[in-house]
Amino acid sequence: MKKHFTTTVLLALLFISCTKDDLRINNNIIVLGHGGMGINQTYPMNTFESIIKCLNIGTSGSEIDVQLTKDSVLVAYHSKNLSDHTNLFGTINDFNWSEIENAFYVSTPYLNYPLLSLDHLFSNIPNLNEHLFTFDCKLYTNSNALNFKEAYINSLSKIIDKYDLKSNVYIESQDTIFLIKLKEREPYYKLFIYPPSFDEGFNIALDLGLYGITISTSDVSPEQIEIAHSNNLKVAIWNTHSENKNIEGVNKGPDFIQTDKVKHLVNLLRYD
Repeated sequence: MKKHFTTTVLLALLFISCTKDDLRINNNIIVLGHGGMGINQTYPMNTFESIIKCLNIGTSGSEIDVQLTKDSVLVAYHSKNLSDHTNLFGTINDFNWSEIENAFYVSTPYLNYPLLSLDHLFSNIPNLNEHLFTFDCKLYTNSNALNFKEAYINSLSKIIDKYDLKSNVYIESQDTIFLIKLKEREPYYKLFIYPPSFDEGFNIALDLGLYGITISTSDVSPEQIEIAHSNNLKVAIWNTHSENKNIEGVNKGPDFIQTDKVKHLVNLLRYD
């Protein structure tokens, strides 16, 4: 039994050593959980439980998908339709918060994890200002798009001011008009374009004077990240959904990694 235990420990140590030896660079990458602990984990993404666990295991913070209700409450949720993950049907912006605050995720049939408002999240995180958050702004609406974007921007400003998070929040969007309006309203926010390709994102980020680019690790090379850095742009990568993807992502030299393998990446970059 002891011999078997010793062999197991040695193999585990060898794996960790080889994994870290595979890393060519480590430039103080900021580790963010993807919606908390990531996809296909114990807790559904964007739930309080998932985000808190992510913060408690040593990340810098978490990426959060953010949507807006009809009465301007910001809600952490990814998909356009509530029926994709919860017991309700429809788009969040079609409802007031009071109509959906009792919604729960159906991916865990015996445990009802509720839909989460950002106000509830931030009011219940100890030492809130020690953490970083990326808001992936999901602009799903069936109403007037311009009015919706104005309401969304107002709600973002209010919650960031309420919890004094201006230095702790990064904001990303695929919508150029939204980013332009947000930059006009809040010129010191750290804004990221979330484009279909690096070249498109690079040009938009330069033209608009944005903080950076958010892109799938599959769609960006180390050389492109160097180009972004040489133009004073930060790069956040996502789609690191395996341990190998974490290693590959680290070696590309981004500024942020939004990972689905949170524990692995935290341990990978922990050099004590």
